[in-house]
Amino acid sequence: MRRLLALTTGVVTVMATTAAPALAQSSGIDSTRSMMLLAGAVGAGVALFLLILILFGSNAGVERDLRGRLGALSGDNQEGGRLARIPLLRRFVAGAEDIARDRGFINQIETALDQANVPLRPGEAIAGILGISIVVGLLMMVYMQSPVWGAVSAAFILGIAVVMIQGVASRHKTKFENQLPDTLNLLSTSLRSGYSLLQAVEAVAAEAPEPTAREFGRAMNETRLGRSPVAALKQVADRMESLDFDWAVLAISIQREVGGNLAEVLQTAADTMLQRNRLRREMKALTAEGRVSAYVLGSLPVFLFLFLFLTRRDYLQPMLDETKGLMALGGAVLLLVAGVFWLAKIVKVDV
Repeated sequence: MRRLLALTTGVVTVMATTAAPALAQSSGIDSTRSMMLLAGAVGAGVALFLLILILFGSNAGVERDLRGRLGALSGDNQEGGRLARIPLLRRFVAGAEDIARDRGFINQIETALDQANVPLRPGEAIAGILGISIVVGLLMMVYMQSPVWGAVSAAFILGIAVVMIQGVASRHKTKFENQLPDTLNLLSTSLRSGYSLLQAVEAVAAEAPEPTAREFGRAMNETRLGRSPVAALKQVADRMESLDFDWAVLAISIQREVGGNLAEVLQTAADTMLQRNRLRREMKALTAEGRVSAYVLGSLPVFLFLFLFLTRRDYLQPMLDETKGLMALGGAVLLLVAGVFWLAKIVKVDV
């Protein structure tokens, strides 16, 4: 399957490379734009090949391979990931990761990738997103005959990728928080049945839905490699940024030191979290009208601009060509972002 995908990608790249000069000549495009179009086609093929290589290049994940698990726990994976196995990209991936570490972004990027369950190292994610953004920017620059549109397109793709990763991570965190009362109930029931804490964690990893099962499975793998159960559960709380589960882990740690009925403590914590989640859903229902208004008011200018751009481009051309128009457009974007942020703060209620 992987060979078939790689062969298909190579054929598509060769066809695009062959067709680009002919298309440019038939369309009356000069040699410079023809070369840029050719470079964009080759870059798109390479990006597609790397994407297939990342997704289907290996069946041995971090959790399936002992070396990968040890590298994930120690933070020192000698292989450096799938992209780093390619000699041409190894230095670029390492350089991107070093720059992110020097800027202090490496922990945030790694946490977001872990929360989103994206099987990439920070350097690979940065290199992949930048590569796709550059390719799209070059293609848009050739198509629109303007480097400004190329830069805007590259920045747009970069922003979309970051927003998508953050959105997936946020959705997984929300699912984990919503499943937390049932998780603590399962832990409490297992402890009352005579299980040890480690056996209760294993029961949660086997019976709980995703992403709770995945996170507790990682905790079980860490305990098999020598980490204490409390430290492994603390890592889960830190990775998912769950304050409620952090409190539950603190209760477990105190119980293991001073004794007490851990099952009853977890049951009480589960009931409290269940009531909080119910109150949070009620507040979300009460603020639904304000959130819908924020979505409509925020998206209406964007869709109106796209509609006019596609139907009456001559009407918007002065705004896109003249300096005053670009300044007005930039100011409108800033005011739109500020208004959406303001509306989001108004309808957001912390429970």
